[in-house]
Amino acid sequence: MREQIDDGFSLIELMVVMVIIGLLLAAAIPAFRGFTQGNDVHSAAKSVATQLELARERALSTGNTQMIRFMKSFQGSDYHIWDGTTANPSWKLPARIDYLWSSGTQNSYRMTSDGRCLDSGLIILQSDRGDRDTVSVRLSGLVMVY
Repeated sequence: MREQIDDGFSLIELMVVMVIIGLLLAAAIPAFRGFTQGNDVHSAAKSVATQLELARERALSTGNTQMIRFMKSFQGSDYHIWDGTTANPSWKLPARIDYLWSSGTQNSYRMTSDGRCLDSGLIILQSDRGDRDTVSVRLSGLVMVY
């Protein structure tokens, strides 16, 4: 007599595997979103620091003080170089990222032609999930992200 050999999986076995894969994805997607939002905060802080450093470099090269201001939704921007009347150039923060204003924070910094900053303080960025990153601006003109 010949033995019967099963080649493949039953429909029930395939459905069980699909349910398990669905449960794993349902658990992984929120964690992945949280991870990307944390990266958005850090990326935004690095971008803010870069623009502050560029404002310092521009002040050094032109001999004119450069003011950079941090104001959500001001003239279509979230932070910008301010010449007294217009916000140009300007940049936007990523979606779901906002400023956290508290003790030690400041919304404008003036970089001078000697490479210094007339203002010192912090710019704190926060996601709607609570992730935070801080940019520190020193009177020496040094800009740090931590």
